[in-house]
Amino acid sequence: MIKSENRLRKNKHFKFIYRNGETKVCNCLTLVYLKTKYKPFKVGFSVSKKIGKSVIRNKVKRRLREAFVSLYKNINKKYNYVFIAREGIENMNYWDIRNNMVEILNKSGLYVENN
Repeated sequence: MIKSENRLRKNKHFKFIYRNGETKVCNCLTLVYLKTKYKPFKVGFSVSKKIGKSVIRNKVKRRLREAFVSLYKNINKKYNYVFIAREGIENMNYWDIRNNMVEILNKSGLYVENN
């Protein structure tokens, strides 16, 4: 579970990251990231109504959150992140979502493999 100090909650924070951050795109995810000035990094997840009804959107958000928790130790903690789900993600299982998340973090250079 993501700690409450690491969650993006307010709409103005999401908008600030959208406006000023850098974007990387994968086949089912978009990542917007921005260097943070404050100690605890923040992460947010966005799922549009285009994805499906509320049950499907919540399921996708739960899978995104859980995939991020599994990658928590390997990410650069000097950035704030917003993961945006794209159409097609509702048909993917947890492992596919996690692999796409690793791929998009690698593209942006924010994923560090720990052996």
